[in-house]
Formats: sequence, structure tokens, C-alpha cells
Amino acid sequence: MSEPSPSALSASARGWTLASAALGLVPLLLQLPTVLAAIIGVVAVVTALVSRKRVLAAPLRLLLVLGMLAAIYWQMGARPGRDTGCALLAAMLALKSSELRSLRDARSLLGFALFSPFAAFLLDQGPTTMGLAVLAALTALLTLQRLAHAEGQAPTPRLGLQLRGIGRLIALGLPLALAGFWLFPRLSEPLWGIPERAVGKPGLSDQMEPDQWLDLMADDNPALRVQFFGPIPAPEQRYWRGPVMTQFDGRVWSQSHGSAGRDRKSG
Repeated sequence: MSEPSPSALSASARGWTLASAALGLVPLLLQLPTVLAAIIGVVAVVTALVSRKRVLAAPLRLLLVLGMLAAIYWQMGARPGRDTGCALLAAMLALKSSELRSLRDARSLLGFALFSPFAAFLLDQGPTTMGLAVLAALTALLTLQRLAHAEGQAPTPRLGLQLRGIGRLIALGLPLALAGFWLFPRLSEPLWGIPERAVGKPGLSDQMEPDQWLDLMADDNPALRVQFFGPIPAPEQRYWRGPVMTQFDGRVWSQSHGSAGRDRKSG
């Protein structure tokens, strides 16, 4: 017996799904570099518009994926970490609408979109992120409920009744969420071994960008540890000279060749 084909997605259901995915993407985009966030946002809108009539061809989707990877590398470099992982998640979510043709695709997109606001919490826990995440989650649940009615070919109830049903589901799941929050220990290290959010760390480097200074000022980790073998020198003799950066190109401070040589000689 052949498997029945998936139900077609109506224009209304498609609109609700895309709106929910967009709301899920917004809090994560606000945490990414401005240029990269703009690129991902534009690609998401263009992909949703172009794929409205038909699924994008596989070669075109591959080119979009490669282009997004290139944009992430251009803006963030090849540094594995939470920032890069969140950027990849946002990029893949922006391209996911290219496969939106059926109710099953819509559920897949909404499930994927729910990861986006929670990923934003890895980068920021402020009230703006919280408000946008709650709005995105509620909209996604509301859209999933509408998709269920569409699949069962049942009339869509009034918005108030839909919100009441979502409230009951949240009330059922809230005790389990609270139990998981309070009873399960939180690990001090990332679960998957991914480094913490990439920020500037104190140390000796041959260049520095001005936007790293705030992170350096807020970081109280020791920059240098010294161990003496023998008598400890007098305080006036305990002097270490670091790199002197005299060249500025409008964005990055770096050492000139002459000062780098003098620093090496003085060390």
C-alpha cells in the first residue's frame, strides 16, 4: 500500500509559517554582527519570495549554502564557538523556506525555528531577547495548532480559543520544565566541547582591535604568571615590557617592523 502524499500547504498556512519562522529568527539576528545579520535577513526574504511557486533547484540551494558559509567566514573567521554556531543556525533557518511545500515541511520549519530564540539566549539574556523569544514561541505554537486544524480539515477556531488551548498546553508542560531546571545540574563546561563565546582575552598579541578593549577590561583573568627560581628580585627590577603597537589602519592597531625588532631584543 503506497503512502499517501503529504497535504498541500495553503497560502494562509504558508504565511503563518513564514511569519513564525521570521519571528524566531529576529532575536538571533540581533546578536550577530550587523553586516552578517543583514545578509542573512535579505537572503531569508528573497528565498521565501522566490520559492513561493516551486521548490528551488538543488544546485541553486547548494550555491546559497556556500554563499552563506562564505559570508559567515568573512564576518567571523574560522573560529568554532557559540557565535559561529549561532550564525550557522540563523543561515540555515533563512534557507529552510526553500523547501516549504507541504504541511510536513511547515512543521519541520517551525520546529527548526524554535531553536533560534533559544540559541539567542546563549549570547544574551536581556529583556529584549526574552520578549522576542516568548513572542516567537507563542506564535510558533499558534501556527502549529492552525496546521493541525488544516490537516484535519476542521474549521479554524477563534483566536481566543486557540490562545486558550496553547495556555493549557503550556500549563501542562511548565511543571516538567521547572523540575528539569531545578533538579538537573548545569554543567560548568559546554556539553559538546565547543569553546565559550569568542572574546578577546588578555595576553601578548601582535595586533588589537578597539572593539576588543571592553572585553579585556571586563575580564579579570590573570594575563601573566611568573615563577622565580631563586631569590625574588627587588620590585624595581621586576619589569616586563610588552609589544608596542604604533601602526593604525583605521581598524586594527599593530606593530611596526622596527618596534617589533626592538621588543624582541629587549625581551
